[in-house]
Amino acid sequence: MRFTRFTLTQDGHAIGDFSAMELAVGTAKQHAADTEKPVTVMAHTEGGGSQEAIFNPDGTNDKIWNIDKGRPLIPSFGQVYLNRGGGEYRCISRTPMTGTTYYNASGGSSSTAAVFQNVKSGWTFTAKGIIQYIDGTIEWDHSSDGHFAGKKEDPTWAGRRHE
Repeated sequence: MRFTRFTLTQDGHAIGDFSAMELAVGTAKQHAADTEKPVTVMAHTEGGGSQEAIFNPDGTNDKIWNIDKGRPLIPSFGQVYLNRGGGEYRCISRTPMTGTTYYNASGGSSSTAAVFQNVKSGWTFTAKGIIQYIDGTIEWDHSSDGHFAGKKEDPTWAGRRHE
């Protein structure tokens, strides 16, 4: 699928038309943050179809895989990343790649894995199949080995929501 142009709208009004995905996504993300309202990016295809993604004021997005498959990410130690659906996660270690390839909703793939810690809750886990989208947000296929770092024996953490 090849996109020919990208139309940005907010509250039903057109706010821009772009030929480059990078410029459309960057503009949508910045405009949503500036106006504190979601911005819709409609990606138009050669055959007359379209795909939609929504950029929220908090930096998250919905349906970005409709316009961007994402790229494998090898996270940097200590770096904090924004998850596509919200939440900030710090990379606390990288793990060796196992050779298993994971696929996201649009067919993007990754075999990378790393240990992340939720900045707010302290939930720590191994993320597998890490993808980074053009707007900088990340997601992963699945996680394992989840726990609250240093809090396993603390009964007050037992009922906390994970990830």
